[in-house]
Amino acid sequence: MTAFSAPFEQAIETVTAPGSPFEIAQHQNNGIDYRIYAKAPKTLIELLGPGREFGNQEFVIYQEQRWTFDDFHRQADILAVELIENLNVSKGDRIAVAMRNYPEWMVVFLAIISAGAVAVPLNSWGAGAELRQSIEEAQCTLLFCDQERLTIIDRDESQLATIVVRYDGPLPHNCQSYDQVITDGLANNLTPEAIQAVLAGVSIDTNDEAMIMFTSGTSGKPKAALFTHFNCCQAMTNFEAVGAVAYMTNTEAYSKHLAKGVPSKALITVPLFHVSGLFAQFLLTLRGGRTLVLMYKWDPDEACDIMIREKITIVVAAPSMLLDLTQHSKFKNVDTSIISNISGAGAATPSKLAKLLIEKLPNSLPGSGWGMTETGAAGSSFTGYFYNLKLGSCGFVNPIVDLRFCDEDGNELEAGSPGEIWIKSPATIAGYANNPSANAKEFKNGWFKTGDIGYLDQDKCLFICDRAKDMVIRGGENIYPVEIENIIQSLPGVIGACGFSVPSEKYGEELMVVVRVTPEEIHRIDAKLIKQHCRKFLATFKVPSVICVTDQVFPVNGANKVLKNEVKALFSSV
Repeated sequence: MTAFSAPFEQAIETVTAPGSPFEIAQHQNNGIDYRIYAKAPKTLIELLGPGREFGNQEFVIYQEQRWTFDDFHRQADILAVELIENLNVSKGDRIAVAMRNYPEWMVVFLAIISAGAVAVPLNSWGAGAELRQSIEEAQCTLLFCDQERLTIIDRDESQLATIVVRYDGPLPHNCQSYDQVITDGLANNLTPEAIQAVLAGVSIDTNDEAMIMFTSGTSGKPKAALFTHFNCCQAMTNFEAVGAVAYMTNTEAYSKHLAKGVPSKALITVPLFHVSGLFAQFLLTLRGGRTLVLMYKWDPDEACDIMIREKITIVVAAPSMLLDLTQHSKFKNVDTSIISNISGAGAATPSKLAKLLIEKLPNSLPGSGWGMTETGAAGSSFTGYFYNLKLGSCGFVNPIVDLRFCDEDGNELEAGSPGEIWIKSPATIAGYANNPSANAKEFKNGWFKTGDIGYLDQDKCLFICDRAKDMVIRGGENIYPVEIENIIQSLPGVIGACGFSVPSEKYGEELMVVVRVTPEEIHRIDAKLIKQHCRKFLATFKVPSVICVTDQVFPVNGANKVLKNEVKALFSSV
């Protein structure tokens, strides 16, 4: 324990002590020992139960639509009964969801879980072939989608029944209208008691499959990450425990926000098909009685309007989105004094963004963390006080998480040495569905090999260097592109940077960086200027050998992560 980490470690000790809501206990599963939250709910149904107590409070806002908690639960319950009684859904069936962040997305998810089936959120920005491949890999028997996805998915009409949300016009074969399914359910005039009797007949065990999420796949084929109810509940409870620690270590700042009396209202900017949207936003908000505001698509101009109109207090977004938002001309009109939490999700927070958040939102408590789909977003995090003093870090390791830092052969490295992060946690997935080769390669005796390179500093704060597969070995020296990307992005006029390896006769590999600048700066910022900037902060061998400057937008996936392989294909021959 150091002077810096002491407040955090003391808070952890308090919130996880015997008898506390987040009491830690030892647990063994398949011969592997874990630390778990002993009082965590056993199933998602149990975990989400408290949300039913908020009745007529506003739960979700989408454009002109405003739903209360009662509205939401009523529709989800009706759909769950229809799944069981009229759509031939049985326990364990896998049901795909492919649509925008509509309110119906959330209704469908809860209905699937309530029916004892397995929710399979798909990357809705994928091409038709990719969506079809995911449906087949997860062995789905039913699909919920919107009109956009229906037009691109190559459905096998004889096999895959489909329910379509927000669809105009005649439906194709083997498709039903979502609205008609709900209307049919309402026509049965089932009382709340009758509905609950049907749902109570569904037996769900903590080790039953709950959902399958597909990994981001920025440089390879996405994999089907399988979560049990146990995994989900441990991951969700971890969010709450971390939130309690954040409050205890930033009590004065949080108390000032609470004293303002502004209701908690979160703007969802990230896709619901990723853990940052599903776990940290939708499910936590449903359980905790807060309000969510959805967007049709990311637009910083519209986001500013929503923040002003709805008095948004919480924003979680990809770092690139937060840069867009905080640098937008309308952002000066946003009442930032009521924003209690603003955090990056899905990618490392560049130091440029960290400084911007501190500068433009002095009353908020920005946060940073590290996690991934496979870990249920559990990993490391911190908020406020610690964030401001340790820019670039991903925070302290979460209470139920163990980390190792290993070399290429799996040998654990000395403390402080960068290595591949191996993680062991009850929030980590049960494995990849229908993928024994990936399971054998990436899981070792309870440890999951993340592919991220990182280390813990003297305060036990985690720093991420890069992805293992993105590391460039130049003449025997390791270069982590993310380090160089962050340095370049600190240069005024630079919007983004993407580094990767290119072949070198002399060194084997060299670092190439594609730098995106604003159109106004395209003639001022060149490779020479960027190299001069890099030399101020980096060892000579880390200065990029090849630099390409562009004002083109980088291709990204649904989580707004840059697709490095596509950038490399576009620019490596330039």
